[in-house]
Amino acid sequence: MLKRLLIAIIALAGLTGASGYGLSVYYKDQIFNPSMVAANPADSPFPVAVVDISTTDGLTLKSWWHAPQGNMPTVLYLHGNSTHVGKYTRGAAPLVEAGYGVLMLEYRGYGGNPGTLSDEGFLLDGHAALDWLEEQGVPSRSVLVYGYSLGTGVAVPLAAQRDVAALVLAAPFASIAEIGYDSYPRWFVDALLSDRFDSIAAIKDVRAPILIIHGSEDETVPVHQSEKLANAAPDADLHRMVLDGASHGWDLFEPRGNAAILEFLEKHTQNQGQDET
Repeated sequence: MLKRLLIAIIALAGLTGASGYGLSVYYKDQIFNPSMVAANPADSPFPVAVVDISTTDGLTLKSWWHAPQGNMPTVLYLHGNSTHVGKYTRGAAPLVEAGYGVLMLEYRGYGGNPGTLSDEGFLLDGHAALDWLEEQGVPSRSVLVYGYSLGTGVAVPLAAQRDVAALVLAAPFASIAEIGYDSYPRWFVDALLSDRFDSIAAIKDVRAPILIIHGSEDETVPVHQSEKLANAAPDADLHRMVLDGASHGWDLFEPRGNAAILEFLEKHTQNQGQDET
C-alpha cells in the first residue's frame, strides 16, 4: 500500500510539474509577442531617426526618434506586446501631429534587438531611454511617459523611480499576476510567474499626474484591472476614464481617447519645454 501511494505521489508530482512548466511557457508566450525583424522606418507615417540606446547591462537598443517642434515637450512612448515599434505608429501619430517629440522605445528582444525578455530587463530599457533623452538635453522631469497595454507595466515603475512630467496609461493592468488570479489559484500563479510587471506595487510611489484610459469592452485586459490600479495610486492628480464600448484596440483611442490624452498632456506640460534645465 505504501509503495503504491509513493508511486502515486511521484506520478502526481511529475504531472503537476509538467503542467506547471506548460503553464509557465504559456504565460511567457501570452506576455511577450516579439518580432525578431526590425521595423522599417520608411513605413512610418512620420519621419523617424533610428537611434542607439545603451542600457546599463550592456545592450544597444535600436529605437525610433522624432524630434519635437520648437519648444514642445517630448513623450516617451512604451508600446504593447506585439511585434515591434512599427505596429504602434498609429498611436504615436497624434502626438507627432500635435508637435511633441516622440521617442518610441524598442524593447530588448523586440525588433531585432538583443537581450532576454523580462520585466526587469524592460524596466532597464525604460531607464536607458530617459538617460538617452537626458543626453539630448531633454531632462527627465520634462518627459511625458506614455504606456499602452504591456507598456504600462514599464511606465508605472519607471515613473515611480524617476521624476517625470506626467504619466499616461492606456489599457493598464494592475499586474500580470492579478490577471492570472482571475483564472487560476493565487498560489499557483505566484509559483509559476516570473514576469509580474507589478504596477500595483509601484504606483504608490508615482508623484506625477496620471491619466488612465480603458475600454469598457476590453477582453484582453479587463477594465477592473485599471480600477484596482487607480485605487492603489496616491491621492494626487489622477483621472481615470472608461470609454464605453471601446475594446483593447485602436477604438480605445480614436477619437475619444486621443482627444483626452492630448488635453491631459497640454494641461500638465505647460512650460515643460525642451530648453528647460
